[in-house]
Amino acid sequence: MRSAASTSCREEASGKTACRGCRLKGRDMYRDDTWLLAMDLATPRGILVLAGPGGTYHREIAGDSRVSQLFVAAGEIMSEAGTSPGELGLMGVGRGPGSFTGVRVAVTAAKITTAVLDLPLVAPDSLMVTAAGAGDEKKAVFVAVDARRGEVYYALYRLDGGYPAALMEPCVAPPEAAATALSSWLEREGAGIIGVGNGIDAYPRAWPVGMEVESGEWPEPEGLARLCRLAAARGECIDPVHLLPLYLRRPDALWRYGGHERGSSC
Repeated sequence: MRSAASTSCREEASGKTACRGCRLKGRDMYRDDTWLLAMDLATPRGILVLAGPGGTYHREIAGDSRVSQLFVAAGEIMSEAGTSPGELGLMGVGRGPGSFTGVRVAVTAAKITTAVLDLPLVAPDSLMVTAAGAGDEKKAVFVAVDARRGEVYYALYRLDGGYPAALMEPCVAPPEAAATALSSWLEREGAGIIGVGNGIDAYPRAWPVGMEVESGEWPEPEGLARLCRLAAARGECIDPVHLLPLYLRRPDALWRYGGHERGSSC
């Protein structure tokens, strides 16, 4: 089941209020001359990214890391960049779907950092983060991430100025069901598709013939940083109180002891 999404600035603006982060930082939060700290631990290759006027720095973080380990890594990366927490202007986090532990740890760390430093926060879904690293805006980007248990998390996006606009919302399903959904979209639209994510490699025979596969290590640090700035520029900063992880299905422990029926969940 999908967790409730968070409230965006745009939604609050309709009620003539702005989210706390935007009231604090105004529009400076998405400029390249402000420092951004962002993380996504939804996959085994988690990433922590610091981007700003001094360049882009990143660390690979294991998806099962603890919150304290994230804070240590953040301190190291800021020291390397010659900056400090007080100079941060924006916080970003991938909210899932993916590893239950990784998503929970990343969301918790982002909430703590946002509260302590009074930062605006953006929280795109983690499949968007992967899509943002793909470089071709002429083709749709299909993201498939290995969800284990014989399933994948998947979604389809179109890059619009670098921002992944959803054509198919995030779902979890066996790869055969994901491929069927993708083939149906292809039949309707007839557009070219790029496939990215470790779920493509995990089930190489599942996908439609002719889909171009873009190899690489996903998610991509620059893609995460770029997406967070674009999300902030679009008014998608959120109140951390309302931020919940996006899981799409039950935790492994409940699945093991409570049974599980394979099928799509979106």
